[in-house]
This record gives sequence, structure tokens and C-alpha cells, in this order.
Amino acid sequence: MRIAIDYTPAIRQGAGIGRYTRSLVSALAGRLSDGEELVLWHTRDAEPEDPPSLANDRVQLRRVPLPERVLTGAWHRLHAPFRLEHLIGSVDVVHGPDFVIPPTSAPAVVTIHDLSYIVTPEYAHPALRRYLMQAVPRALERAAGIVAVSETTASDLVEHYNAPRERITVIPNGVDPRFHPPSQEEIRRVHAKLEVRRPYFLTVGTIEPRKNHRTLLEAFAQVYAAFPEASLLIVGRHGWLADPIVAEIDAAARRLPVRLLSRIDDRLLPGLYAGSTALVYPSWYEGFGLPVVEAMASGAAVITSDHGALAEVAGDAALLVSAGDADKLAEQMCRVLEDTALREDLVQRGRARAAQFTWEAAADAHLALYRRVMAER
Repeated sequence: MRIAIDYTPAIRQGAGIGRYTRSLVSALAGRLSDGEELVLWHTRDAEPEDPPSLANDRVQLRRVPLPERVLTGAWHRLHAPFRLEHLIGSVDVVHGPDFVIPPTSAPAVVTIHDLSYIVTPEYAHPALRRYLMQAVPRALERAAGIVAVSETTASDLVEHYNAPRERITVIPNGVDPRFHPPSQEEIRRVHAKLEVRRPYFLTVGTIEPRKNHRTLLEAFAQVYAAFPEASLLIVGRHGWLADPIVAEIDAAARRLPVRLLSRIDDRLLPGLYAGSTALVYPSWYEGFGLPVVEAMASGAAVITSDHGALAEVAGDAALLVSAGDADKLAEQMCRVLEDTALREDLVQRGRARAAQFTWEAAADAHLALYRRVMAER
């Protein structure tokens, strides 16, 4: 069985869907049965700096001779009829990890990460929303199997697209093995490198309206009034409509101990998570919320939103707050700062919760789905 996976997002996107694709492919490569191989295809303008050889001769990397913009426009806007097989040869199953699938004669699987562009349209990039509103229904109609990364996303698919529940398989994301509790020496090394002082609250995520940095800034101002030794560290690359949010962060930083780190090495994240008082993640909506489980796996307490899939993913291992309630968020941040026993309890519950999410389990579930859709054909 030749399984074709669009590897372009793994190359083009640092976080989110890029991390999902890289982690899934890495786990899949080590769990293939005899006669199974991966064909990782990517567009001409998405050359991997470090090709995923994965020490496995069952993994092939195939470059298609068109740039991503042209190929996306041809397939998903102009509906050009030429199939993926014309570019990479015959395959048995096709997986689109980023909301869409290319034209193909093989049975196809598509991953839907969230429906934020429908559920919270006010926080969606207008151009991306228009594209997904057109492309996702076509992908759902053509897919032999649909992967939802949470029960929340599966329910949203049924509610908003009337997708047949029997064609949806819920496969949660995993946690990369590098996210584990680091030693105190490693935490000190990270803090020294980034010039970070405790105690600090941490938030990790792209700077964009949906991540709700504004409520976090409002809450932290209240925390600082009660605990002037506390600080807030914001880690995230600039996304859509980032400029006004960054301006608010800069304004807050002139009167509060608030610091923005736009780009840091991912290898420093476990130390940042583990050294924090808590990860604070008050997003308006998520289909999964990888930073929550990555923080838990690293040994951090977590305060997150009760919106979207965040409550589902966090379970009983985090403090949950309504996304727009700055007062309640500040109250919970103060609780974790004051109550050492509470924080330690959250850390222990979080580590147990994060252990339930592995890429090996996700890979096994994907392989079972690939085999099923191929057999059903």
C-alpha cells in the first residue's frame, strides 16, 4: 500500500498543522507493516532544509514541479481535473493533512483540525475563511475517511456540514517526546539564555485575534497589582492582524513586566513551560490546543479556556475560565501563584493527562483508517 501524504505544510508551517504533519509522519514511518510505504509529496517552492529520511527506505520524498500557490489555485479554486497521480505516480491512499485533498482516483482521507472559521468567524482571516468555506465542503464530500482531532471538531462537522458521523474518526494529536519535565539545571540554562526571571506566567501561540492576548493582558494587570514580583512572557510568531495586538503588548510592556518573544528555538520550550507558574491559554476557540498538552507533559500547571476543544483536551487537569472573563482569569492566576499545593496538584494531573496523547497511538489509528478505506474500495 502506497500512502501519499501532502508534506508541504510540514515544510512551510512551523507550528500548528506543520507540527502535526511532521510528528505524524515521523511516527508513521516507524510503524509501517510489510508492503506499506509513505510517499511524501511537496510543492516546488517548499523544499525541506532537512529532508525527512527518517532512516527508513519505506519513506519517499517527491517534489511536484509546481509552486504551492499555483497548485492550490488550480485544484481548489479552478477545480482543474488533473490528478495527483499525474505528478507522483500511482498510489493506493491519499491523505490531506491540511483541510483539503487533491484530485485523485485513490480513496482519500482528510484531516479537519477545527471549524474556527465558522464557529468564530470574527477571528478568522477573511481570505482564508473564503477559501476554506469553498474547499472544505468539497473535501468532505470526496473523502472516504475524515479525521477530526477532537470530539469537539467531530461534533462541529456534523452540526455545520451534516457530515456522516460514521465517516468521521476522532484521532487526537500526540505530544512530541521532547516535551517532558526537564531537570532544574536545564530550566536554569533556558532562563539564563532568555534572561527570564521567576515567577512568570507563560502563553504560547501565534499572535492573532483568536488567541485572546487582550484578555490575558487585562487579567495580568490585575495580577501584577496584587503580586508585583510576577511577570508575563508571551511566546509566538506574528499571525494575521498581529500589528494592533503587538502594539497593545508593547504598550502594556511600558508599564508592566510583559515581554514578547516572537521567535525562539522550540528546544527551549520545555524549560520555559516547566519553569513557569502556569501556562495561560485563554483562546476563544481551538480544535485541539497543542500548547496545553505540551505544557502539561513538560511539568507546567495550566489555566485555559472552557471554549472549543480546550476543556475536552485538558480534562480535569487544568483550571478552566470563560475566554472573555478577565476578572476570573486574574483570580485563577493569583490562586496558582499563591497556592503551591494547588499548582503541584495541577502539574501531577497534567502529566498524567498528557501521557494519554501519543503520536504512536495517533499513527496506529491513521494506519488503521488507511487500511480500512483501501479495503472498502
